[in-house]
Amino acid sequence: MFTFTRRELLGAVLLAGLLVGGLLLRFVLLPDRGAEIVHERPAEQQAPGGTDPGEQEMIVVHVAGAVKIPGVYTLPEGARVFEAVEAAGGALPDADLHALNLAEPLFDGRKVTVPAVGSPGPDMQPTSPPNQPGDGRININTATADELEKLPGIGPARAQAIVREREQKGSFRRVEDLERVSGIGPKTVENLREHVKVY
Repeated sequence: MFTFTRRELLGAVLLAGLLVGGLLLRFVLLPDRGAEIVHERPAEQQAPGGTDPGEQEMIVVHVAGAVKIPGVYTLPEGARVFEAVEAAGGALPDADLHALNLAEPLFDGRKVTVPAVGSPGPDMQPTSPPNQPGDGRININTATADELEKLPGIGPARAQAIVREREQKGSFRRVEDLERVSGIGPKTVENLREHVKVY
């Protein structure tokens, strides 16, 4: 049987007290170091404000006629006619969408009028009167470059310029609109008048 002196017992008690105190200090009084790192981690930086560098240029167009909500709309540059119609709430049941080139590119300030069935659209004019044969004139809004080249005073370069003009800025509404094309003046238009039509 082991016997301890008073000094040995006192030393054992002190040692046990130190061990308990160390454990208490480690787990209770001092915070966990790993938790401290997580807690003190700075919050994520918010993205700075400002304009998105990829933001598109915008254009303003007027949509009228047989659409649900006629009005003025802002669309991304490069939008097409069908997107203008959609922006105005879509076409009405009696709309004649075949009268428009829905794939035509829009430009700033353009007015898109969706006609009702049976009425001529903004880019259309009545065709030849009833009981009269076609007059053989070329529709400058649908003619190909090869067809346009056959017109008096229109060579390959001007034919391509006419096609490019209507694709970029919209259909011609009257023969005189050909003057929008570089290299075509009033005299050329007069010479073309009996050979071309617009609808």
